[in-house]
Amino acid sequence: MKRSKKTRGQAAALAPRPAQVRMTHFGAANWRITDGRTFILLDPYFSRVRFTGKAHGPADSPTVPGDTRPVFGPDDAPVSDTATLDAHAARADFILISHSHFNHCMDMPYIARKTGAAVIGSESTTNVARACGVPADQLITVRGGEDYEFGAFSVKVVPSLHSAANSKRYFNSAVIPRDIKAPLRQRDYVEGGTLAYLIRFGGYEIMAFCSMNYIAREVAGLRPDVALIPASPRRLEIHDYTGRLLRALDFPCLVVATHWDKQPLAYGMSQDAELKQAESFVGEVKAVSPRARVIVPRHFETVVLARRRGRTDGAVLT
Repeated sequence: MKRSKKTRGQAAALAPRPAQVRMTHFGAANWRITDGRTFILLDPYFSRVRFTGKAHGPADSPTVPGDTRPVFGPDDAPVSDTATLDAHAARADFILISHSHFNHCMDMPYIARKTGAAVIGSESTTNVARACGVPADQLITVRGGEDYEFGAFSVKVVPSLHSAANSKRYFNSAVIPRDIKAPLRQRDYVEGGTLAYLIRFGGYEIMAFCSMNYIAREVAGLRPDVALIPASPRRLEIHDYTGRLLRALDFPCLVVATHWDKQPLAYGMSQDAELKQAESFVGEVKAVSPRARVIVPRHFETVVLARRRGRTDGAVLT
């Protein structure tokens, strides 16, 4: 007896459905990406310290009435807010770090020690982790170009660039040395090179950038479903920042703004001005890719990925 051929619709119905992937934004370039079983943290910075000085570009922290938290200068060692970390980063299997400035890297050692998560990052990042007591068998040092399989997900490490801070006068070729000792001062957290990550997880491809710059030739042809794109005003220092990137990525269906907020402000403080300027980023995306879905997530909001007509643009924001 001949078996009847399945229609395309029947074959699609029988195909395994992608897992529900949830991406929660915690401000800065900080994301938790999970399918409920595997937890990936991207640049997990929760402490949002007040700081002074311009060691790597940011201006001094704004003065906000009622904000009595300590202020850390370049020669001070910023201290992690462990209560907030315990509340929001109690579970992690992998931690991906884009670069080693304190507002991307300083909370990583506490989380890694507590959860046992593998830390993936540059030589500078793993030197920070090692100095702060993270066991060597949890550290995976990368430089860009690696494409690693971890079973639950895979990740392509993409060479990238840091934002053009200080009116395009920012450049620091320093590497955090292997013999550095804790506690690290604010000025010790040098960039150490910048990376981006293509995360393949739950049937989706998520391209994650964590600074307002990139190398277009390194991402050309990747074609992710989702692009996390930093949207602070520093993007305007880069020629055709949004258009060139979207064209290089072949116009992702879902674009999610990241790194749009004023990070020295504690959670709960007003980010109205930053959200207003982020709307101009939405306009830039729509001008180049009018069919794309664009989301500017607030702190603690979750983007639930969903497919619609074969496109990852049916995301739900919770």
